[in-house]
Amino acid sequence: MARQWIIGALLSICFLLGDACNSSEQCVLEDHCAVEANAFAFRSLSCRLPYVCCQEIKEPESDQSLTEPNMANEGSPDSQLPRSEHKVKSFEAESDGDDCGLSNPNGLDADLEVKAEQARCGEFPWAIAVFSNGKYLGGGSLIAPGAVLTAAHLLRGKSEANIVVRAGEWDQSIAVERFPHEERSVKDLVRHEEFNYSSGANNLALLLLETPFEIQEHIRTICLPKEVKSLVGKRCMVAGWGRQSYPEKYNSDILKKIELPMVSRATCQRQLRNTVMGRTFSLAPSLICAGGELDKDACLGDGGSALFCALEKDQDRYEQVGIVNWSIECGKKDVPATYTNVAMFKDWIDRQLERHSESDVQYEPFSDYQRLMVRVPTIRPQRHLEEIIIKL
Repeated sequence: MARQWIIGALLSICFLLGDACNSSEQCVLEDHCAVEANAFAFRSLSCRLPYVCCQEIKEPESDQSLTEPNMANEGSPDSQLPRSEHKVKSFEAESDGDDCGLSNPNGLDADLEVKAEQARCGEFPWAIAVFSNGKYLGGGSLIAPGAVLTAAHLLRGKSEANIVVRAGEWDQSIAVERFPHEERSVKDLVRHEEFNYSSGANNLALLLLETPFEIQEHIRTICLPKEVKSLVGKRCMVAGWGRQSYPEKYNSDILKKIELPMVSRATCQRQLRNTVMGRTFSLAPSLICAGGELDKDACLGDGGSALFCALEKDQDRYEQVGIVNWSIECGKKDVPATYTNVAMFKDWIDRQLERHSESDVQYEPFSDYQRLMVRVPTIRPQRHLEEIIIKL
């Protein structure tokens, strides 16, 4: 009974980006869903009540995805990932001469009017839109000219051949903008090997591009944190093209921005235990939390986007501290959303970038390579009226 209750609670989690049924899935009764292979039963327009989108049922394996976090040291990870035995090249968040994380706080086009919840054109030049077969999947962040950091849950059932990333985007409803966006195909897709869909643990992936972006005013990289540190008391930002609110049926055309308070792991776990997650819920060690303010939150369609905080020495520069992961609906008071803790995975990210740069001499994210402007056919996102709401 306890196991059934936990699975039922997990089914209530809403990942901040869903998808229609994959080729391996179909519309079936929720009781016929596979637990481990498809831990969440999705409800979409491709399935009518009482059917949901999932794989056929099979015998679940034992679930050891949730562990009790150690709350003794706020702001520190409960477990450390294995560290590389050799020193790897890395992107330094505040290295001399590096313009990573440099925003355009007043935007790049003063003639464009924006609402309070909208980012200005070019304000956050590391924001990436990820598409699969022309369909918008979610967000990402440019961490090197040839590498995009995003969430692993976006890429379930996807391959490199289907993915295109777009940088320099602002308004997805406009084909021609003053600062045109650029697109790149994906050469390699690297998911974290210990990603757990049920708990959202280790939810990150890298998209390594066929050709790098050229760094310019409206296309720049975001800094990565050098070390794990406490973020409690800070207010940080999310920028993405997701929905403005949970009841909305469409994603935002214009890049939106949300300022959120960082929430300690102890407070986050306590607040989530007051929801349908129940009093035994344990926050995965690789997650941090932000939000909990009414009607201010990352939402469906923001999955994979960056959670970033201003640097202490320069408030116009930012480092990415999180990746939009999952929440229970969005914008509910005292219900924060969860984010993958990027600082915990800095070594993993560096190792992947080094490994792929060494395997292909044409991909050199760490050197002053010749910058190439490569045009690929523009793929405009198609609008889909879809609900990816997990049954509560």
